[in-house]
Amino acid sequence: MEAFLALPQEELTWNSFSFVGSKTMDMDFKVVELATPFIGGSYMTRGFEEVPGLVLRVKPGGSLKFRLNNKLEAGPGESGCNGTVGLFSSPTMTCKSNSTNIHTHGLHSSPEGNEDNVFLSIAPGESMDYDIKVPEFHMGGTHWYHSHLHHSTALQAGGGAHGMIVVEDPKGSLPKMVQDMPEVPMMLSLVQPLLMMQLEQWSLTPEGESVDGQQLWINSAYPEWRRANTPDDVAARDPIWIAVNGQYRPKVSIKEGRWHRLRIAKAAPEWHTTLFLETDECEFKLLAKDGVYLNEGVRPISRIYLGSGSRADVAVRCFVPEAVRTVWKKERYMSKLMFSSWEQRLAAFLTPEDNQTGELLSFSVIPDWKCKWDEDLAPFSVRRPCYLADLRNAPEADIQRNQHTLTLTNNGPQMQLFLDGVRYIWGHETPEAALTLPVGELVEFNVTDGLHLHVFHSHVNPSQIISTDLEDPWYKVGDWHDTIFAGVADKFVIRQNLDYFTGRIVMHCHLLTHEDNGMMLYWNITGQEGTRYPAKEKLDPTCYEGSFPDKKYWGQ
Repeated sequence: MEAFLALPQEELTWNSFSFVGSKTMDMDFKVVELATPFIGGSYMTRGFEEVPGLVLRVKPGGSLKFRLNNKLEAGPGESGCNGTVGLFSSPTMTCKSNSTNIHTHGLHSSPEGNEDNVFLSIAPGESMDYDIKVPEFHMGGTHWYHSHLHHSTALQAGGGAHGMIVVEDPKGSLPKMVQDMPEVPMMLSLVQPLLMMQLEQWSLTPEGESVDGQQLWINSAYPEWRRANTPDDVAARDPIWIAVNGQYRPKVSIKEGRWHRLRIAKAAPEWHTTLFLETDECEFKLLAKDGVYLNEGVRPISRIYLGSGSRADVAVRCFVPEAVRTVWKKERYMSKLMFSSWEQRLAAFLTPEDNQTGELLSFSVIPDWKCKWDEDLAPFSVRRPCYLADLRNAPEADIQRNQHTLTLTNNGPQMQLFLDGVRYIWGHETPEAALTLPVGELVEFNVTDGLHLHVFHSHVNPSQIISTDLEDPWYKVGDWHDTIFAGVADKFVIRQNLDYFTGRIVMHCHLLTHEDNGMMLYWNITGQEGTRYPAKEKLDPTCYEGSFPDKKYWGQ
């Protein structure tokens, strides 16, 4: 960790691509070298051009059009997957290491065809044209994309094959102070090189030889990272650091007293993270979680809580301490943003020494000697698209038609899901749908156990919290999420509006090693594409079905 001290602190940067009109791009899935300055050297991994990939920006009504080119050669286990699944830390969990696809995590879009379809597989040397349509009624928000091929998700997405998506807020949809905030995209990549090495090794034969092609790790600066196949060994020796847009401990220059919007998305194969300020010269206000604005608009928080796959939009404002202002005449004041990460298996019985803590970045605060600062953020209410109409007061008859019980659990080493008491483990072949549900209706899931160890995530349709036994300002009744990890609580009742899109909707644990082990299922949404929930306007008379209204709206 001390090796960081000699590094020059660079300004945080990012590269973006905006999909405007029919604009398209090529995206290469290829070998990427990722620096590891906390221990020196670098390692070879997989990524979309770089780690992370470009920030993709799109407006509601636009499309993410790109050609995904798989530039890798045939890799370990490419000829097929076999062996036992459902066993945690099993060498049979990783295969098809160099085939890939794309999942647009958080987007309310079609799960079929060449859109957000995780059943697709792009083999080494092949390409696929994606056209992921963002409906005109989509809420603006922060999302991300990553590879999602079963049995190689942890190795690829956890290793660096991910990037941020920003659905831009329609003009006039937010208060002017929020709409005009300078934005800082922060794609957090939790770097676990030893775990990645272990997954790569598991995709080989027992003798350690490649099945179909050459493994990447042999070209890393640290080939001696070959490991014993024990999770305790990984947990004890794997250094945990978080890269921000591929940089370690960068600085973010902000003007004193001005609000800045942090768009944060976190990619991690397993570990959970909180972000917190080292001192009290800065303040946080939570605006949105998982790409959906809060009901109250602004929520004071002291920590930003991120499970694997979570996003948060946070307004930050910093001041220069008065003692420093009058005595210390340097140009800027530095305030650190820290992280603390821990492994999911420790979540229910954490002690301070279980965490790995370090500096994420520094805010380089430019003093305003005239003290002309932004006003405090006032609560506000956004006008919502109808797929996000408040479901807490939905008619009971509409809820009773589709009520289900869900348990995320492991019985010893076995990774499994129970839906309505039926056990599901996704093996090497695509299973049958766990449920068939009609488009345009509501569904309720009573999650009775497992969220203290596992991460609930479902595709396409976000979930609203109806009730929970957790008392925490981060998870409030009425909030929307697509990714939920409670830490010390298990009981959540959540509802989804099965709006507009038909097809196969995947639900899984978003601890990616658990997903690769089979902790995943899907339900099939049937009916006429485009069907909407008929009572939506009764739940929210101001919701809109088409594009955001031309007139300005935020509480007016």
